[in-house]
Amino acid sequence: MPAKTIWLIMMDICLPEHGPHNRHFWFAKHLKERGYNPVVFVASRERGNALQMIEDDAPFKVDDSYGFPFVYIRIKDYGESMKKRVLAIFEFHKRLNKYADTFAEMFGKPDVILGSNGYPLSPWLANRLARKYHAVSICEVCDLWPLSLEVYGIIGRGGAIAKAMYMLERKNYEHADAIVFSMEGGSRYIVDRGWDIDHGGKIDLAKVHHINNGVDLEAFDANLARRGVDPSEIASDGATVVYAGSMQKINNVAYLVDVAACLREEPIRFIFYGDGEDAEFLRKKVSEEGLTNVSLPGAIDKRDIPAALHGATLLLMYSLPEDEIAKYGMSQNKLFDYLASGRPVLSNLPSDFSVINRYDCGIEESFSGPEDFARRIAQMLSDEDSLKRWGENSRSTAELYSFVSHTNHLIEIIEDITKEEQ
Repeated sequence: MPAKTIWLIMMDICLPEHGPHNRHFWFAKHLKERGYNPVVFVASRERGNALQMIEDDAPFKVDDSYGFPFVYIRIKDYGESMKKRVLAIFEFHKRLNKYADTFAEMFGKPDVILGSNGYPLSPWLANRLARKYHAVSICEVCDLWPLSLEVYGIIGRGGAIAKAMYMLERKNYEHADAIVFSMEGGSRYIVDRGWDIDHGGKIDLAKVHHINNGVDLEAFDANLARRGVDPSEIASDGATVVYAGSMQKINNVAYLVDVAACLREEPIRFIFYGDGEDAEFLRKKVSEEGLTNVSLPGAIDKRDIPAALHGATLLLMYSLPEDEIAKYGMSQNKLFDYLASGRPVLSNLPSDFSVINRYDCGIEESFSGPEDFARRIAQMLSDEDSLKRWGENSRSTAELYSFVSHTNHLIEIIEDITKEEQ
């Protein structure tokens, strides 16, 4: 039987050396190693770093230097404009649909099309193209649109836009042959919305699956070795607390600066890696408050992140306390890099699906404010035995969330739904 051709559609994925959003790159890499023919479709303008990968007017560009086609679909640079970004989303999907037959000739007609709900148009297009090519479709959900847009005030709650998006979301789930949530509580979400069969809807929960975000441990360790760091080495230069992530308003890193201020008299240094719209504000805040225990070195090369994390004593996760989203489980990319580093993690957003608490990789709990968060940091740093246990558990847990394991699960789903179609 010929190898199955699998199209993966996710507009905002980038190459590993360019940024952290690589989920479908790693899926494709390991699918190829397992004998499948993956094709990844991404936007030419990488969201995280604003790199434009098509410099001329070509409608698309194929990079096959990684052993599989990584296809850039041309979109305009949208800068910081939300309106232009929305237009770019439509441009990406319109152009991918327009050239779908060309891609089918180049790479073979797809047997499976995975559309990732970074944007709801991707699973919609995956369903549409699957019908056209007599393929099966997988709707992947990495973000709960439009719920997250309502929660963060980007669109009006219960308004016309939200209602239209919920309708599209529900249809995407109904028409897909399988649904894969990156958050563990995906089935609970569908039940809460009343879309499952038992509550009068059309969605069979048997087709709902969970594949969290993860880490490619081989690449992580190679980058660690690149910096000359022994993976078994224990940080010995005192207590270093690290946060690595975007400095966007939605991440409220200013809260962590306030936490550091509470510990300014302690022998603890804080390093916050990352960049974004809040970066300059945070630097000014640190300067005005005279916080000599806080460093803001900015964004660092993705390949240097393993060494930066491994050099920490404790790693911080922080999210705005939006229980409406968190109750379905969190799937932040950074968590799995944290775990791979073999360092303990402290997070402020507990849920029924906490990876940190389940595998004893640190502590995940709610806090009443920065002072409470700071007290927990001090307590954890004073418990050397627990720090060692949490760190060891982090690394072993990363094995469970490696992309080798995740791809094996995806293959099980693919083989199951294609068998049903045969």
